[in-house]
Amino acid sequence: MIWARSRSGAYPALIGPGATRLGDRGRGPALGSRTFAVADRVALGAVGTLLPDTAGAPPIEIDGGEPAKSLASAGHLLGELARAGVRRDDALIALGGGVIGDLAGFCAAVYQRGIPVVHVPTTLVAQVDSAYGGKTGVDLPEAKNYVGAFHQPAAVLTDPAALRTLPGPELAAGFAEVIKTALIAGGSLWERVRAIESLDADAVAPLVFDCVRTKLEIVAADERDAGRRAVLNLGHTVGHAIETASSYGRYRHGEAVALGMLATLRLSGQDDLREEVAALLARAGLPSELDPAIDVDAVLTAAGRDKKRTAEGIGFVLVEGPGRVEHGRQVDADSLRGAVVELQDSRAA
Repeated sequence: MIWARSRSGAYPALIGPGATRLGDRGRGPALGSRTFAVADRVALGAVGTLLPDTAGAPPIEIDGGEPAKSLASAGHLLGELARAGVRRDDALIALGGGVIGDLAGFCAAVYQRGIPVVHVPTTLVAQVDSAYGGKTGVDLPEAKNYVGAFHQPAAVLTDPAALRTLPGPELAAGFAEVIKTALIAGGSLWERVRAIESLDADAVAPLVFDCVRTKLEIVAADERDAGRRAVLNLGHTVGHAIETASSYGRYRHGEAVALGMLATLRLSGQDDLREEVAALLARAGLPSELDPAIDVDAVLTAAGRDKKRTAEGIGFVLVEGPGRVEHGRQVDADSLRGAVVELQDSRAA
């Protein structure tokens, strides 16, 4: 177990077999007078036994794809909470991947001005990244994660057994976030990740704890994204832009981040490291080329609307080497275009 620190106090991140059952035996966190649940429909069918006890109401089921991460879905979920009679002293459990966690976390942040949320992440991307740190939100057609709030969870209950139920492409999408975290951390985590020859749940499950610890150490020093926490967006400026330009339907989040990391490494002048990461992505079955049907200008326009831009422009996260990552770096427009064009046609490099 890791105790995550935040402005509102510490919360437990329980990681390991049986993590979701500790609360049932009185050994886990106090989650509220009653608990209600929102669940990814597919995850509920696959790992519904991981759902902690609730108030007796059936889980609110939602499709977990990126299109569900919208204001319309948020309005629907908030209405369901009201109809279920959820009170301010109740808690909401989110069972599923990053979409469900972000959506449920946002609704918990604004419902009756805030109720506790407990994450039970079931995908790799959620187990190593999105369930921790308190970022919640939904997308707009114009840009990703444009509507949201910081709302730290009351607890995160992570059982890596859920990873064995994931289809290959979903596991691979999460592995992109593992690579990102390893590049930020460097050292032994990077060495362990680069040594993976074939991707399966048993290969990545031992990495979950160290990925979470890396993220929580960064978040604890910069909860509200005013400085160092920005390094966690490695690959995300271009990745989010790709998602937006393709209307959130062509790539999973992790797949887009994989492409964004390749663009970032080119912008960083890390050509050899880019080739090594490209090989890691290929072994995992992740894309290394951008669909030619996606308009490069649309990607660049979306990147220009990145939610972290300021009057000084967009601060990119660039890589000097594993474990040496810098945020807030400016990139000229021609270099950015070149890095995105290269994704679509490697011969254009």
